[in-house]
Amino acid sequence: MSGADPTTDPTRGRRFAACEEALHEAACVATGLSDFGGAEYREGLRVLLRSWDAEADLSLVGRAASWDLARNALVARLRSEEGWKRHPECLRTPIRRPLFVVGLPRTGSTALQRLLACDPGVQGLELWLTVAPGPRPPRAEWPRDPDYAELDAALRAQFATQPGLRAIHELDAGAPDECWRLHNQSFASTSFECLARVPGYSRWWAGFDMHAAYRRHRDQLRLLGANEPEKRWLCKDASHLFALDALLAAYPDACIVQTHRDPARVIPSVCSLNRAFRVGTDRAFDARGHGADQLEFWARGTLRALAVRRASDPRQFFDLDFREIDADLLGAVQRIYAHFGFELTPRAVRAMRRHCEANPRGRHGAHAYSAEEFGLEPGRIRERFAAYLEAFPGL
Repeated sequence: MSGADPTTDPTRGRRFAACEEALHEAACVATGLSDFGGAEYREGLRVLLRSWDAEADLSLVGRAASWDLARNALVARLRSEEGWKRHPECLRTPIRRPLFVVGLPRTGSTALQRLLACDPGVQGLELWLTVAPGPRPPRAEWPRDPDYAELDAALRAQFATQPGLRAIHELDAGAPDECWRLHNQSFASTSFECLARVPGYSRWWAGFDMHAAYRRHRDQLRLLGANEPEKRWLCKDASHLFALDALLAAYPDACIVQTHRDPARVIPSVCSLNRAFRVGTDRAFDARGHGADQLEFWARGTLRALAVRRASDPRQFFDLDFREIDADLLGAVQRIYAHFGFELTPRAVRAMRRHCEANPRGRHGAHAYSAEEFGLEPGRIRERFAAYLEAFPGL
């Protein structure tokens, strides 16, 4: 998982577009593997590399980080392909009624996901397995796994240099995390346009058909859960808003929780989150331009989700306001289980209560931000999200 030295340019002064094969070679060297599967992912990769060249104002650190982002996606792709070869039987495993948490970022979805993952009958998408795919080993073995140890050390170092980051977004190698890292393997992911300004890639991804990417997502879950196929899958990511149709095609019986919050609070917060991860990667971070880009980006995803929901079975969805999550997180979980007819066992409730006691809200500090610093104004945000606010009044 380790990559380029952030003090040197891994492209050696070349354009990213000229480094396509070098990135593949670096992934092969890192893994000792060479089978990337089908070539459909190369279209997105090539668009991204050209966009980094022509549009992203990357610093030296940013060039190294972008190299790592692409290389690590290729490493994970290699490892997924190898995993399926070693465990072909996993691809026949049904995934029944998986639970997906979707919704705009900064709507309480991470806190909800982590509490839901306390249920012993549930399996989540642990961060370290999204970057080092393979059948999940027993938890007691994780600290001795070199991939887990490497990511854990990297996160500790990042939080040491950016102590305020944990107040914005919690990351832990062994905790469940978001699905976008799986979509990185298809080079069809929200991550690329949140971590750099890449309008060319953004336009391409806006018109991209995500059905194949979600079939790959499904097969990756089958691989990761090969040792615990009986456990219900739990996934979470805001990027699912953009392709609910593809998600439902891959998981026809998916149970979807959509979290909600006033977009006037959400969009400045997500801008602040992205800025925290772009510290030093842009030569000159354009806060106002980023605000405008993110407003349009998340409005597009929200409208797409609305369209799919109108054509879908409403029984597959449960809507949850951020204020409900904030006021009574365990109560929110109980309502989710009741809606979908899941059994909430006494053992699961005890585990969830212990988690709540050990993780009080705000334990890492407050997240300070304002709309004005990103050139945003609450009325303008709500106007752009008018259809969403009409569909979900009271936000």
